[in-house]
Amino acid sequence: MTSTTDVEEQLQLADGDAVLKSFSSLLNSMKVFGLYFTQASRCIHDASTPTSGNTKSQIPRKWNVGRIYATVILVVIWLNAARMLSAFHSTDTFGFPLLLKLAAISAAFLGAFQQTACFVASQTGNLDRVFSDAILPKSDVARYRRLAVIHTLLCWVLVLADANIYLLPVFIADSTLNSSMTPFAVHVFITDHLIILAKLMTSILFLLADFAWFFYQSLKYVITSVLYDQFHRLNKDFNLAISCKGEFQGSIREFRRRHQELCQSISPEC
Repeated sequence: MTSTTDVEEQLQLADGDAVLKSFSSLLNSMKVFGLYFTQASRCIHDASTPTSGNTKSQIPRKWNVGRIYATVILVVIWLNAARMLSAFHSTDTFGFPLLLKLAAISAAFLGAFQQTACFVASQTGNLDRVFSDAILPKSDVARYRRLAVIHTLLCWVLVLADANIYLLPVFIADSTLNSSMTPFAVHVFITDHLIILAKLMTSILFLLADFAWFFYQSLKYVITSVLYDQFHRLNKDFNLAISCKGEFQGSIREFRRRHQELCQSISPEC
């Protein structure tokens, strides 16, 4: 039996599109460097429809500008990670320069894995599903919108600050190259006229990796926050369904359904 309080709570719940739109500032910034894109035609996940699985398989995955751009960026990021492997030289000995090269290579592959994770999440629709399937009160939408704006501004400030720390010394130094510009200055020696081109190329690759690192961490935080609030609300409702005598007065089937929907928002195979 549904009480008046339950009905009022249902009316105060925000729909999935409102939750997804509340993170538009963060997601739109991620589009700039190919970390997020939407499919041309997406299948809406609906657990209440028995034929939703058939509908899912009948909708084709079409290429659009966002997906093509994200694919190009992903390929560039992985080529950059492979490029960093050429930083080693036969004359390298154990010491600070070698450890610095290992750190740079690890950072390059970490950025490639993060870019791949965001691409797969956008390609499969799992990233949108986490937000669009979220069942949260309308009061939380405004809070998430503020959270997304704060994270977006913070990430941009950190990226710009980090870029100044890295880029200014690179362009101020005259006719010098370091191991981060490999294979130039390690295996390939170029003239002074091409040094500026090598510096520009490595600077763009640095910005791509740096942007992916900061926004990937912010995305993980907001996803965890959305899931935590839903599980917390489910746990709270379950506790309210237990009377002071320890008797359960709710519907086990309803709580199992809600728990299963939350798990499917993380992994549809659950």
